[in-house]
Amino acid sequence: MIKNVVFRSNYRILGKIGQGQFGQVYFAIHRRTGEFVALKSLAKGFPTNRFLREFSCLVSLRHPNIVSCQAIEYHGKGRYLVMDYCEGGTLRDLMNVSAELSLKLRLDLIIDILAGLEQAHQQNIIHCDVKPENILLSITPDKWISKVTDFGIAKIAQQNSNSQLESGYTGSPAYMAPERFYGKYSYACDIYSVGIILYELMIGERPFSGLPGDLMLAHLNQRISIPDTVPKPLQDIMVKALEKLPQRRFLSAQGMLEAISLAKNQLNLNRENTKLFTAIRISNLSPQLNEFNDLNFSENINHVINNDNNVYLATQNKLIKSSCDSNKTEIITFNHSIKKLIILSQACLVLTDKKQGENYQYLFYYLSENKPFKKVTPCLQLKTKDLKFACDFQGYYLATITKTNIQGITAEFKVLNLGNLSVINSPKLCPFPSQLISLNTRYGLASFTRLSQGNKQTYLYLFNRRGHFIKGFSVPLLISQLTPNKDNAYELFGIETVQPNYGILIKLNPFKITRIPLEFTPNFIIGEAWGYGLADTTGKLLCLDRDGNYRGKMNLEIEITAMTGLNENQLLIAAWKNKQATVLTLNITILDKPE
Repeated sequence: MIKNVVFRSNYRILGKIGQGQFGQVYFAIHRRTGEFVALKSLAKGFPTNRFLREFSCLVSLRHPNIVSCQAIEYHGKGRYLVMDYCEGGTLRDLMNVSAELSLKLRLDLIIDILAGLEQAHQQNIIHCDVKPENILLSITPDKWISKVTDFGIAKIAQQNSNSQLESGYTGSPAYMAPERFYGKYSYACDIYSVGIILYELMIGERPFSGLPGDLMLAHLNQRISIPDTVPKPLQDIMVKALEKLPQRRFLSAQGMLEAISLAKNQLNLNRENTKLFTAIRISNLSPQLNEFNDLNFSENINHVINNDNNVYLATQNKLIKSSCDSNKTEIITFNHSIKKLIILSQACLVLTDKKQGENYQYLFYYLSENKPFKKVTPCLQLKTKDLKFACDFQGYYLATITKTNIQGITAEFKVLNLGNLSVINSPKLCPFPSQLISLNTRYGLASFTRLSQGNKQTYLYLFNRRGHFIKGFSVPLLISQLTPNKDNAYELFGIETVQPNYGILIKLNPFKITRIPLEFTPNFIIGEAWGYGLADTTGKLLCLDRDGNYRGKMNLEIEITAMTGLNENQLLIAAWKNKQATVLTLNITILDKPE
């Protein structure tokens, strides 16, 4: 008797990340190694030979600028192509970020694409569907790396000589060479598509638009128009790449690559930086600066946090609780300096510290909102060389990592029940992290950085409230100031340490990194339902949406010392003004789209 065979996949699917022409693409993790991969399935109704064609193309292509295929994975419902996972998303994602990408960056992206295509062409493979959606990005400490993907409709060059017209064209009409509309293809088709991408990167829009029929006529008959703002060497390259006749284009991808590299050297772009657009209209971002409850302090305000009931402000050793519904204010003075405030749903957790020899004495105070301020005693005391901690908003757990030696090589991690401060599991030894973050009531995140022999890495390890580390993953960047979004804890915004003019937006499921150019290095970051607020101490304020798109900016021209989100459309800002610390509210309207 034949028994049913049960296939157990080597990969655990974490989420869907895309829809290709021939099937879905999933974000997955290897069950044993923890490696992230992309799994590409074959949709019902599409011939298997196209699936196998892409597999054969990718297996024969090994190049840093081509997404490699590792294997075919069989499972109970079919099979997947197991492919490299690129955490930077697609080139389209990068082009949609409302930032003015530097000319150097734009040309480097095109050079990468051409290098990948040259490798494919040397193997007699014509991609036939080059477009921003089929260019994936990997992130390095100083740039993006373009990788060509989706060879599902690729052709073999030798097949072209005697081929008949295809039964209808396949591909993306906005990026198709004129001859492709008649079923003809050659290496020059891919060069034409790269010319369209270069035009779009340089000018911000494609040369032709409209319905597929309109696009076909434009590609066949309409000449391109290039603004004078584009440097002359690049104009010449675009004109040649977008010639109507394939024989008049560059003879090879390598030829176009060399032309762009020469133009890049002539334009001396080595020190050019990427900047945010400054021409976006922000008239709907209206400031209304008012004193919050008429509170003024001669001492600086170093911390501001809030929940739905109260706002908490801290000077060096004073904590002020101000009700959101009334003018009631309470103040308590601590014996030691206030190091950090953590807001809980029904309480405020205060951490103070005091130097004692080579160690610090850290004192935790749990201040319930249901009880008035009075002389309080610490609920927990820790004596250690350094401390990182995190507490979930509902107050279920308190995670701590304490440094156990002066070099910081060894640290002790433990999770306590915040109700009775009992240790949930036996402590574990680990390196000392740069940050410890609570994501929700079940999970937290520990961030470790490593810089050795030019290797820049940030390791992110999830832990659960039972005190166990879950296998983590690495980011090829040094990231600091990681701030979770209040609306979705699995989204975080941080700052690239080596290049602090870049913000890093991290989405954990599916894992995706977006690098966002900034006009200033923020000292304060908040994550709200509408997006992210960034500010520096000089009063510069920037608002981004949840995808990192630019939404508005202003300069308050005050010295900001702390910031928090008060409600759906208000920022609460502590500022040093006229030699006094003053609390201000800023009403904001986030634009739906940059214009």
